[in-house]
Amino acid sequence: MRAVSISQLWGRAWDLFKVNWLLLVGLLVLSIIVSLIPLIGVLIMGILLFPALVQAGYLVARQGQSSFGEAFRDTSLLLKVFVYYLILALIALIPAILTGVGYILVRDTAETGGILLLVGCIPLFILYLFGWAGPYAILSGRVGILDAIGQSFSLTAQNFGKVFLALLSYIGLLIFVHISGLVVSLKGFDSVWTLMGYLMWILMGYLIVLPMGSVFWPLLYLALTGEEGVPHS
Repeated sequence: MRAVSISQLWGRAWDLFKVNWLLLVGLLVLSIIVSLIPLIGVLIMGILLFPALVQAGYLVARQGQSSFGEAFRDTSLLLKVFVYYLILALIALIPAILTGVGYILVRDTAETGGILLLVGCIPLFILYLFGWAGPYAILSGRVGILDAIGQSFSLTAQNFGKVFLALLSYIGLLIFVHISGLVVSLKGFDSVWTLMGYLMWILMGYLIVLPMGSVFWPLLYLALTGEEGVPHS
C-alpha cells in the first residue's frame, strides 16, 4: 500500500480533474440529461452512461488521461459494473425505503420520522463504505462481480480508518456545496433570484465534486491495493 494521505489524494484528483474536466463533466451531464427521458433514459444511464463515468474515472486515475472512446470500451466490463451496482441497490432497497419514509415524516414533524431516517441512513452508509471498491476491482480485469464484492469488503476492513475518513471527506465536500450555496444565495442575490441562484450554485458545485469523486475513489483503490497508477506529484 502506498503511503498517501486523503488530502494528497484529493489534491491529485483535482489535478487530474482539471486535465480531464470535459470528459468527466460531459459524461455526468449526459447521464443527467438522458436520465430525464422516462424509463428508457434511466436504463441507458444506469446500464451504459454511469458505468462509463466510473470507467473514465478509473482510467484517468490509472493513466492520467482518458477519452470518450476509452470510457465506452469493453462493454462487457461496463455491464459487470452495472450489475454490481444493481446488486448493491437491491440490498439497499429496504434501508432506502426507510430513509425516504423517515424524511417524509421528519418533514411533517413526526417524531418517529427521525428514528426511521437514522435506521435507514446507517445501513446505506455502511453499504457504501464497504462496497465502494468493487467496480474498480472489476475494471482491473482481475475479478468477477461476486469476487469484487468480497474484495471490496475485505479491502475496507483492512483499511477501515483510511476508507472511513475518505468517505467522510467526500460527504463533507457535498455538504459544503450546500452550505456555501446558501451563503452565496443569501448574500449575492435578491429575493426574486435567491432560489435560482442557490440551485445554480448547487449544480455547479456538483459538476465539480462528483466528477472529482469519480477520480478520487479509484485513486484510493490504487493506493490501497498497490496497483500502478499515475505518480503523485
